[in-house]
Amino acid sequence: DKLLVAVSGGKDSMVLLNLLQRGKFNIGVAHVNFKLRGNDSNKDESFVKTYCEQRKISFFTTTFDTKKYAKENGISTQMAARDLRYDWFEEVLSENNFDYLLTAHHASDNVETALLNLTRGTGIAGFTGISAKKDLLVRPLLFITRSEIDAYATEQNIQWREDSSNASTDYARNMIRHEVIPKLKTLNPNLEHTFQRTTLRLKATEFAWNT
Repeated sequence: DKLLVAVSGGKDSMVLLNLLQRGKFNIGVAHVNFKLRGNDSNKDESFVKTYCEQRKISFFTTTFDTKKYAKENGISTQMAARDLRYDWFEEVLSENNFDYLLTAHHASDNVETALLNLTRGTGIAGFTGISAKKDLLVRPLLFITRSEIDAYATEQNIQWREDSSNASTDYARNMIRHEVIPKLKTLNPNLEHTFQRTTLRLKATEFAWNT
């Protein structure tokens, strides 16, 4: 298959890119510059572009005024970024005959998403977390945790760009990541892998309920 890989330049997506290269998959890279972090956003784009050029990987990029789009549509900046990038990814997939879009979401993201959905009252469907595959979207790293990604990146000496906004608790997801999950992991250090088993049961329950 011809795979389009969403690469921000951060650790998770650079690890995914490294794994796909080692597996000799047929890949292209898509990068979105959301213009949210000033010159750092431009440096992220330059980093990913240079990486791809040096390794002769097809590279696709675009730029959005994310805050303007969010204001015009009355939505959060994070939701605006999600809408903009996935609409653009669909265009790149279609215009360049890619079979699938791959993102670097992992097991820790999955727990964060489920807890965030739980606070919003989304019911069973929301608490099952992130799907490993939905139509042309595939998330191949859902079986590993953030700490396992960190260890692999160190072992393979992978270079990446750090997003300073990840450390902020201004966003709801980051608050869950930095304040809620560490407390839960004092009760269960294996939280992510335990949750994976729970989501399988919940998905089975959801399926039975809807059939």
